[in-house]
Amino acid sequence: MTEDLQNKILEDAKQKGIDVIIYLTRGNRITGKVLDQDKYTVLLKSDGGTSLIYKHAISTVVIEEASED
Repeated sequence: MTEDLQNKILEDAKQKGIDVIIYLTRGNRITGKVLDQDKYTVLLKSDGGTSLIYKHAISTVVIEEASED
């Protein structure tokens, strides 16, 4: 994923308040809302608190889709 695309996806999720699922390279999964992001990190708010995640530790970002009830 290029940096521009990565930043666009994370910034879009932040602006819309959409939940994201972040999978880390060690296999951990964190779900929450993007509070902020920069070139090297993502600040994520989840039920467990606020996490500062280094982008080099992220393997996959999944955008939670709104259900169509």
